[in-house]
Formats: sequence, structure tokens, C-alpha cells
Amino acid sequence: MLKMIIGGRRRAGMTHRDYSRYAEQVHGATVAHNPGYMTSYIQNHVLDAVYGTHAAGWVAGPDFDSFSEISFPDGAAFARSIADPYYRETIQPDELNFVCHSAIILLATRTQEVGVRAPGAAPLKLMRFIASNHASPPAAFAQAWAQEAGRIADHPALAPFLRRMTRSISIAGEADANLPANFIANAPLSPFAGVESLWFDSDDTWRAIDAYRAVIEEPQSHLSGLLDRRQEALFVVEERTIVADHTAPNAAVEMT
Repeated sequence: MLKMIIGGRRRAGMTHRDYSRYAEQVHGATVAHNPGYMTSYIQNHVLDAVYGTHAAGWVAGPDFDSFSEISFPDGAAFARSIADPYYRETIQPDELNFVCHSAIILLATRTQEVGVRAPGAAPLKLMRFIASNHASPPAAFAQAWAQEAGRIADHPALAPFLRRMTRSISIAGEADANLPANFIANAPLSPFAGVESLWFDSDDTWRAIDAYRAVIEEPQSHLSGLLDRRQEALFVVEERTIVADHTAPNAAVEMT
């Protein structure tokens, strides 16, 4: 399964509210009318964000309004979808009505579920964009990230509030990814290692997010020394389902 993660910023002259309404009600409806080869489409509308670390001082944030997560059976299905006349003549031109194409995050990923103690539905989630500092080989970084995800999911400060956790791992550069080149606004794939997503109960979201930020700074983190924290960004988002994924776990709504 291939998941495309696309970060969008509103075009000049739009408020965040204008952007959110158009993205969901107009563009979303346009995609849902003919979803092509996609298996699901989720919009994540940004509520708040954190950039970099306090120790790093001032870091300019990426300032995105939403992140789309669009799933396909594989890279070939994605290529067929964006080559379809409906995409090229209707969906793609509509993007210019609300998205600034000069500022895009674009990731091609595969998603792995991380087991949590108390799975369940949750209305808000945290998306952490993770960047490697390339101090270790890719295989070693991947192993460290997997170990760190397990530590986070089982951490006593987070486990009571955590309802779901996934890792969307970048497949950029993988020989069998089978991705078309420069497929969205001629934008290259972003250099992030992937996205760590966590779902929390709404009543506990902000307390849990503060706890998560403290947990990832602990000395025993498996990723300590392996991250480019200046590039890191955390987004608190609200999910909106545009094309439902009937294969997703009943406890959540993110595409897998």
C-alpha cells in the first residue's frame, strides 16, 4: 500500500478558514466524485504546530494549513490515477484555486501500525515530521525509529491517553517504489524520513501532547543524536474523511 502525504499552504488572499472550507467542501467533493484508483483520502486540517526545539532557538516554521493522506494499492495505481483525464482536467486545475504550489511537502510512504495499550477512536491527532541528520546508515536509522516508536507507545506518561499510533515511512529512493517523477506541481519528494502519527482523546490532547514532547526529549530516546531537529515539525490536526477506506482498522480513520 502506498500513502502519499501532501502538505498544502493557502494561496495569497485566503484565510485559513477559507482554505479549510474550500479544501473539504469543494476540492474534496471534486475528488470524491471520481476518486480514480485511490483507496482512501483523508484531509488533516491544522489546528496548531510546533517547529524545531527550544534549545535550537528561533526556527522558521513551515506554516501549512492541511496535510492530505491519499492511499493507493501501489505506485502503478498512483501513476494511473494522475494520468487519468479527470485528474488532469478537473482535479489538478482546481488545486490552483486554493493551494500555493510554491510551498509543498510531498512524501511517498508505507504505513506501519504501532500497537498501543488502549486502542480506540479519537478526534484529534499529532503528526510529527521526522528528519534524519544522516549520522547513521538508513538501515540503522530505521531500526532506531522502530525501537523509539515502541518506547513511546508503551511510555507510562502517554499510554493511558494514546488511542492509535502509526509510522508513515518514506520510500523515496527505494528501487521498487515505481513512482512517476515530479508528479505534483513539479515538486520533488521532501527529505523527511517519515511521519509519526498519534491519536489522543480530545479531553486529554493538549496534556498528552505536552507529555509526548517531553518524552521525545528524554536521554534514553533511541533517536537521540540521529535527528535534524531544526527541520522537525509537529502538527495538531483534525481529520476529515473524503474517500473512506473500508480496510482501515475500526478504531481509527487514518489510511494504511
